[in-house]
Amino acid sequence: MFYRRIRTSRLALIEATFADLVSRYLYNDPANPLSVQQINDRLKKTGIRPANRNNVQYLISLMIRTQRSISGSNFTKLQKLYGMIPPYGVSIKKISSWNWYRQARGIREIYEMNQVHYLDEVLKYRNDKNIYVRREAQIAMVVFLGWESLRFLPYLKWNMTLWQQIKVVEKLYDFYPQPDLKWLQKVYGTERSFAKRLLMRIIRKFELQSEVEFIMKHLADEDYEVRETAIYCINTFSVSSASMAYIKNEYDKIPDATQKLQLMNYIYENSNMDPEFYLEKLYGPNEDIKLNVAQILWNNGYKEKVQEFYMQQFPKSSLYVG
Repeated sequence: MFYRRIRTSRLALIEATFADLVSRYLYNDPANPLSVQQINDRLKKTGIRPANRNNVQYLISLMIRTQRSISGSNFTKLQKLYGMIPPYGVSIKKISSWNWYRQARGIREIYEMNQVHYLDEVLKYRNDKNIYVRREAQIAMVVFLGWESLRFLPYLKWNMTLWQQIKVVEKLYDFYPQPDLKWLQKVYGTERSFAKRLLMRIIRKFELQSEVEFIMKHLADEDYEVRETAIYCINTFSVSSASMAYIKNEYDKIPDATQKLQLMNYIYENSNMDPEFYLEKLYGPNEDIKLNVAQILWNNGYKEKVQEFYMQQFPKSSLYVG
């Protein structure tokens, strides 16, 4: 109990000191500026020293928690501060551990505290056999390199899960909201399925109207998940009549009926009524698609065409009984 009270008191002192230092650093008084040396001296007095690993680890958790709650110009200032104060290489030492959890945690701490000087070491783990380790390394690439990190996409050995893709897109958007299209366009030729899907999600997230053609080209991709992502992402954009004509042509190349229905709904909601296009689909083989087309035509002034179609399905002789 006695030790616990002392420990609790120590942690409270570290937290209060850190909060005061961060506040003074972010809103520095020109008449009484706070130097990095002063910050480090005060932290040492609270017990932040290389020999006190638990104290240093607690400081790391405070640094990460604080950064997550700050945005804008203060976020940038905080990143700069984190690059100049301890924690004495604690995080980089975790990377050499045999324990994957410690490795992943170390990498996460490094990028969340903006320790960019460890970038080369972190990059070594981007193709690690453990999914959590390589995920954190890939996120670190984005945090440190921004749009340039996309150049590594074709060389990643493992598939990137949907969750990983979403995290990468979010980090890119949070840290580098101004697109650098040259890095995006350099990897358009990739054959990796996950890379295509990630690029399309980036285009969607950043609303890059000029890059919609990349999404359009994958609407009828041979890979189911690539098509699924393309159809999902295209829904964010409106396109020209010429582009819509291209999309209608791609529609017929899609082998999956559900995906065809999804794309048809996009076409209907984003273009002028094209009775010839829908009438052609009305006489197709899939019943769900025919029903959807019939509803579209019926609700847009083509009831006679729908009635004519269904009358053809039932020969007159079958209408008489007995």
